[in-house]
Amino acid sequence: MGRLASNAEAKPSIARLLALLLLPAFALYGTFNGVQQIVLPLQVEQVDPTGKVGRLALIVTICSIASVVGLGSGGALSDATRSRFGRRTPWLAGMAVASAALLVIMARQTSLVVIVTVSAILWFALNFFQAALLAVIPDRVPASRRAMASWLFGYAGPVGALIGINMCAFASLNGGYAALAVFLVLATAVFVVFAREGPYAPSATTSPSQAKGSLLNAAIRFAESFSSRDFALAFTARALLFLGQFTVLGYLLYALQDYVGVQSLPDHSPQIAAGLVNTIRTMASMAALALAGWFMQLTNRRKLFLQVYAGMTAAAFIVPIVSSTWTGMLIFSVLSGAAYGVFASVDLAFMSHVLPARDSAGRDIGLLAVAGAAAQLLAPGLAAR
Repeated sequence: MGRLASNAEAKPSIARLLALLLLPAFALYGTFNGVQQIVLPLQVEQVDPTGKVGRLALIVTICSIASVVGLGSGGALSDATRSRFGRRTPWLAGMAVASAALLVIMARQTSLVVIVTVSAILWFALNFFQAALLAVIPDRVPASRRAMASWLFGYAGPVGALIGINMCAFASLNGGYAALAVFLVLATAVFVVFAREGPYAPSATTSPSQAKGSLLNAAIRFAESFSSRDFALAFTARALLFLGQFTVLGYLLYALQDYVGVQSLPDHSPQIAAGLVNTIRTMASMAALALAGWFMQLTNRRKLFLQVYAGMTAAAFIVPIVSSTWTGMLIFSVLSGAAYGVFASVDLAFMSHVLPARDSAGRDIGLLAVAGAAAQLLAPGLAAR
C-alpha cells in the first residue's frame, strides 16, 4: 500500500521495515504492560493501601476512555496528515516524546487526582502512537506479505511485555518509569530514521474530498467503516475476546498478592511473581507463535486460529478459580500465553483483511484496536464483582 517498491526491492525493503518496526512495537507494549501491571498498581497502593482495588479500577476505566479517543484520533489524524515525512512518522515521533515526558512526570506523583489525570493523558498519547504504528502495516506492506508480517509482529506483544514488566519488577518506582521512557524514545527514533517514510501518494480511487486531507472530513467518516459487515463482525469479535483477557490480567498483581498469598510466592514478592508469570506467558506465547507460523503454511483459515484462542483462554481462566495457588497460576500462565500466541499470529493479517478502504487504513485499523480499549473499559466492572 502507499508507494510500493519495485519487485526487485520489495523483499529486502519489507524485511528491513518489519525488523525495524518491531523495535517501537516492543517499546510500546513494554510500556503498556510495565505501567499497568507493575508500577501503576504499586504507586496506587502507596497512595491508598486499603482502597487500592477501587482506585485502580477508577484509573483503568478513565484510561480506557482515553485509549478509545487516542486510537480513533491517531488513526484519523495520521490518515489526514500530508507532510514530506509521510503520514505516520510525525505522529510517531511526537507521541513518543510526549509519552516519555508523561512517564517521567508520573513517577513523582503522590496525589491520586494527579495520578489519574497524568495516566489518562499518557494512555491517550500511547494509544495515538499505537494507531499510527499499526497503520504502517496496511500502508507499507503488500497484501501478499501481511500474513508473515502479522506472524512476526505477533512477537511484539509478549516480548515487549516481558521487557517492560521485568524492567519495572527489578527497578525502583522512579527507575521503572524512566527506563520505559528511554526505551520508547530510542526505539521510535531508530525506526523513523532507518525506515524512512516517504511523502504519501493517494491511490487512483481516492476521492477529491479524501485527497484534501481535511481533519474534519476524517472525523465525520468514522461510521462509514461499520457499514462493512466483515469490519463490524471483526470489531465485535475482538471486543469480546479482549474483554475476558483484561478482566483477569489487569488485576494480576493483586490476585497474586491477595488470593494466592504473599507467603506462597517466590521470594514472597508479588512483583517478582508477576514478572515470572509474565515471563512464562511470554515463553508459551513464543512457542505457540512458532507452531502457528508453521500451521499457517498449511491452511488459510484465519477464523480457526481465533476459535482456538477463545477455547484455550477460557480453559486458562478456569484454572485459578479451581486452584488459587502458585501452581495454579503457573498453569494459567502457560495456557493463557499459548492462547495469546495463537491469536497474535493472525491478528494483524485478520485486521488488515477487513479494512474497507486504503486511504482510511489508519482510521479503520485504529477503530479495530478500539475494540480492545472498549473491552478494557468494561473489564474493571466485571473484575470487581
